[in-house]
Amino acid sequence: MKQIYIENMPNLPFNVSEALNQLRVSLGFAGEDIRTIMITSSTPNEGKSFVTMQLWKMMSEVGNRALLIDCDMRNSEMKNKWGFQAEEDIVGIVHFLAGKAEINDIVYSTNIANGYIIPVATNVPNPTILLESQRFRELLDVCKHEFDYILIDTPPLGSVADAMNIAPKTDGSLLIIRSGQTPRKVVENSVSLLRRVGVPLLGVVLNRADTSKHGNNYYYNHYYQYGYYNDKDGYYGKK
Repeated sequence: MKQIYIENMPNLPFNVSEALNQLRVSLGFAGEDIRTIMITSSTPNEGKSFVTMQLWKMMSEVGNRALLIDCDMRNSEMKNKWGFQAEEDIVGIVHFLAGKAEINDIVYSTNIANGYIIPVATNVPNPTILLESQRFRELLDVCKHEFDYILIDTPPLGSVADAMNIAPKTDGSLLIIRSGQTPRKVVENSVSLLRRVGVPLLGVVLNRADTSKHGNNYYYNHYYQYGYYNDKDGYYGKK
């Protein structure tokens, strides 16, 4: 199997690491049938890809065979942001969905033990037809037999329809919300969109929440809280 070396994986502060670890543990209690998870947001720049990458890393480090699928095919920044390096040209999900590669060609092992990734090697302006193809469903069906968890990073719900195409093929979704930035109405619309396609909303991640008594954002700048979304009663989270 080909390998991608991830150069820019940051060391997280304790509070950030612990909050993400709580998210990992909570997902483990969601049920044995919750294994393919879509991670999305309402708008760009809410921290969705960061959460996806760190959650995938933690799942891998505790012994789960975890696969990260980058499905932000219009504007993926993972390869450059996280410093993906390979011995040969990277072949990604677009190549497979377009019929130019097979599954074994696009699944890479990484320098994270038990961590595997399907990258985006080339951005495309309109991947809708690719996501609606039988090959995408085939990809997920095959990977479900090979991995304990599959995390799918998608474009924001409010930007394009890609996440809506992906959601029904997953076991559930996580919604990333940037504290103090994402309007409540926008979040409610995202929840309605997920409801419409019938995908369970497993929870939300409140990103960059200020947890200090005096509003000091410096120390808690990247603090992540995990809350649960209840379809009947609405969102409630940790205080």
